[in-house]
Amino acid sequence: MRYPWFMLAIAVMLLFSACKKKDCCNFPVAPDFMLAQKNDIKWEADPSGSNLLGDTITISGKTNTGSEEEQVGFKIVFDGLGYYTLKTNEKFYRITKNGASLAEYQPDPTHLSSVTIISYNQTDKILQGLFELRFLKVNDNSPGSHPNKVFFGEGKFKVTLKY
Repeated sequence: MRYPWFMLAIAVMLLFSACKKKDCCNFPVAPDFMLAQKNDIKWEADPSGSNLLGDTITISGKTNTGSEEEQVGFKIVFDGLGYYTLKTNEKFYRITKNGASLAEYQPDPTHLSSVTIISYNQTDKILQGLFELRFLKVNDNSPGSHPNKVFFGEGKFKVTLKY
């Protein structure tokens, strides 16, 4: 009976000694991201336009598709972790090329768009959350080349807010 306890003690000591304290539990910080299923296709953007101004947080991202640039964003009056239903003037989506507008979208009035803030590190200004956005095309300088409806589902983001 002494040997199983002895073997267990040795195994535990080996387990703890195999991991250096410095390297064992330091996980790399994940870079900022903004991703979703856009019209059921994987979509990613650089959320470098995210900021904090007073109590208003703006999360915005850009991505390039060929020579076109997509810009999407939303803003909330931050009141802590939780669910936020976005008003019409609190979200946007547009497509540009060389700074000129190619397609303009407005929020879909028949569906709610929302943001859920799941984590906020106040010290480092790191915000994480989920989003769902819906838009309808109102103008297209290249008719037929952009979808009439755009839906961002299963959206996730992690951003470092700037002042």
